[in-house]
Amino acid sequence: MVEQAWILRSLLEELETEEAEDEEAPDGIRLRNQSTKYRTDKIYTTKTAEKSENIKKNRYKDIIPFDHSRVKLTLTTSKNDTDYINANFIKGVTGSRAYIATQGPLPHTVLDFLRMLWEYNIEVCLCSIIDK
Repeated sequence: MVEQAWILRSLLEELETEEAEDEEAPDGIRLRNQSTKYRTDKIYTTKTAEKSENIKKNRYKDIIPFDHSRVKLTLTTSKNDTDYINANFIKGVTGSRAYIATQGPLPHTVLDFLRMLWEYNIEVCLCSIIDK
């Protein structure tokens, strides 16, 4: 446990020192272009994210989850809850669901975000980008 805390502190310190220099911008642009191509060429569908009841849950209209790899919520707290959250599973060395990439929650999607954390037993959340 002490070693995990040390690793996390080291990571946070490293992220703080890199604040001035954004080396991820070229990769971020490449990723956005690739995502746009997948949608426009209809390689991967995004029908669930484009439903009228889900559009308001997306922080950005051009960053939405693909249907084939989106995170689905099953725990419900009210009859108004849906299975939609703007999140996708990401492949890793342990399999196709090693990580989850998601947007920072909006004021009206915080409960969905917490449902996802609980349902998928998320132990660590990291964010190095601050939206302005």
